[in-house]
Amino acid sequence: MIKAMAENIKEELISIRRQLHKTPETDFEEVKTAEFIRKILTEYGIEYKTAAKTGTVAVIYGKNKDRTVLLRADIDGLPIKDESDFEIKSERKGYMHACGHDIHTTCLLGAAKILNEMRNNLNGNVKLVFQPAEEGSGGALPMIEEGVLENPHVNAAFALHVEPLEQTGKIQIKDGSIMASPDDFEIIIRGVGGHGAYPEKCVNPLSVGAAILEKYHKLPNEYNLPCVVTICSFNGGTCRNAIPDTAVITGTARSLDLNTRTQLIKLLEEIAIKISKKMGAEINFNFNILFPPVVNNKEMNNIVRKSAEKLGLEVTVLEKPSMAGDDFAYFCERIPGAYFKLGVGNKEKGVVYPIHSPKFNADEDALPIGSAIMAKIAAEYLDTFKE
Repeated sequence: MIKAMAENIKEELISIRRQLHKTPETDFEEVKTAEFIRKILTEYGIEYKTAAKTGTVAVIYGKNKDRTVLLRADIDGLPIKDESDFEIKSERKGYMHACGHDIHTTCLLGAAKILNEMRNNLNGNVKLVFQPAEEGSGGALPMIEEGVLENPHVNAAFALHVEPLEQTGKIQIKDGSIMASPDDFEIIIRGVGGHGAYPEKCVNPLSVGAAILEKYHKLPNEYNLPCVVTICSFNGGTCRNAIPDTAVITGTARSLDLNTRTQLIKLLEEIAIKISKKMGAEINFNFNILFPPVVNNKEMNNIVRKSAEKLGLEVTVLEKPSMAGDDFAYFCERIPGAYFKLGVGNKEKGVVYPIHSPKFNADEDALPIGSAIMAKIAAEYLDTFKE
């Protein structure tokens, strides 16, 4: 029934996705996006509340009010120029939905319509969370702090993410850690500047930074840590024949569990201090702790698997977690949750570029599939607790 209902609204879903695709907004600035989401919810007869500035929360009440499942979609875009071949382009210069959040939002709206029509048969409540700022400072924690997990109390949470490198409609799952903590760091190196012809009279912060960079890239293997450390910027100097006084390195440090994360923070600072002292420089080391890893609950993952199989979808178990991050982790820290991936790739249609690429696109045939799987998960979870 759910699969047929989703297919019947395919054209509507395509229209919604394309409207969202035109107006990408970032990091708590998703004003037009939120207005559009609320407009659609109103048309569906679903009441909503605002949260975390541009977030939206709605509840579909079923026949059993004692159990609630949360479905989440992130709504923000990225500051990336749209260079895709998609016929609908971003109308905001320098911004695009390069991570598929327009797809996530559309699928949740589709699931909302389906679930609202079958609400009298739902064995509990479904809370719909349209979350801002996943790509930026994070909207999940502010929404939680404003009480999104209460009134009614939430018992489990689910979220999907598009995967353009997987064939349309295939579902990817993984028990345990599926996404990393996406922390970052900054190192300010202070040396002694001077003429490039006399390096022996200087302490070159660029040389210090290069030594740190080399050591960092060897760190995961040398210490046998399941992590990624990447230097993403290295800035210093303005002149070809003058050694600067300072240089600044920034990068990302990603880990899959909290113990590794703690070790990594300590090692990165110790390495930077040791190298700088040896080479006669001083440093300021700043580590920015962001979201924790996304850790899936095995039972909730089984709900995803069972729902996909009942819809006739192929399920793949990922061998390795992604080293990208997602603040859905905050939900999974507090309640049982599962985060899974939906294939949206199609080589025949030229949909082959990864997320965050300026050429990113998604096969719109995935829209009813995403809507159906989200709706089915909610219904399946609630049916698990029938008395």
